[in-house]
Amino acid sequence: MKCLLLYFTGTYNTRYLTGLLKAKLEREGYVVDTYEIDPLNNERLDFSRYDIVGLGHPIYGYCAPWPFLKFIRKQQFPKGLKAFIYKQSGETQHANDASSKYFLRKLRRDGVVVNNEYHFIMPYNIHFRFDDRLVKEMLMMDDKLLEILVYEIKNNIPNKKRYKLWPRIVSSVVSRPQYIGGDVNSFLYKVDKDKCSNCDLCIKHCPTKNIYRAEDGTIKFHHHCLMCMRCSFFCPKDAIHIGFLEDWGWKVNGGYDFEKINKIELTEPYITKDTKGFFRCYVETYEKINKRYKEIFG
Repeated sequence: MKCLLLYFTGTYNTRYLTGLLKAKLEREGYVVDTYEIDPLNNERLDFSRYDIVGLGHPIYGYCAPWPFLKFIRKQQFPKGLKAFIYKQSGETQHANDASSKYFLRKLRRDGVVVNNEYHFIMPYNIHFRFDDRLVKEMLMMDDKLLEILVYEIKNNIPNKKRYKLWPRIVSSVVSRPQYIGGDVNSFLYKVDKDKCSNCDLCIKHCPTKNIYRAEDGTIKFHHHCLMCMRCSFFCPKDAIHIGFLEDWGWKVNGGYDFEKINKIELTEPYITKDTKGFFRCYVETYEKINKRYKEIFG
């Protein structure tokens, strides 16, 4: 069986998941190729060489990011191709349930068979920073969900998501501002000259080439930002001001060291049945993953 993992990544969480998924599929005998979507390259791929395609994306504003949607819409998928979805976000509220609906329409029109969809939890690159102990627990749950995914795909066991009306409405209403929000907000972006070390990492790694050095030597921004947060998240000097998002306190600087975090010893669960507030949604998510994992693996 030959599999293609086709994905878009902002701050590399989806890339990280893709690497783990590739290794687990290869362990089961799959031949796996990966393709990371470049927002500036809309080439057409040849899907006829694959038995199944995995479609991976982060969730931005309750929807798949526009570079992912744009790329999928450009493709011509062979009728009868099998596919599955693996998406990730920092929260698992049901408002995210319909985040894949727009590109699913395209797949169905082309006759692609999508029987499996999985929502993984990964730490925020915006809003607020997650405690490393929580991230460790999330990665443990993700590993279980990856095992479930591989088992169900290998054994042709469907795991479909039925989108209720209100998540469909949420993804429709909130996703629209997302597509223009980066362009508008980028008028407010600026770089703190006193902090900036002129390493140019933000310029080199911006997926839309939205960042450039002006003639006077200062770093400037165009207006085709997708708000992936890659520039501000990975700036080694925390020198990038991200407009109204930062004014609202929605900024996280510094990547998560997953290799180091995976070595943490958890002495007690971070999320429990009594967890309240924002992280309450994880209780249901953990319960579903643990229940299905136990059904399959005992």
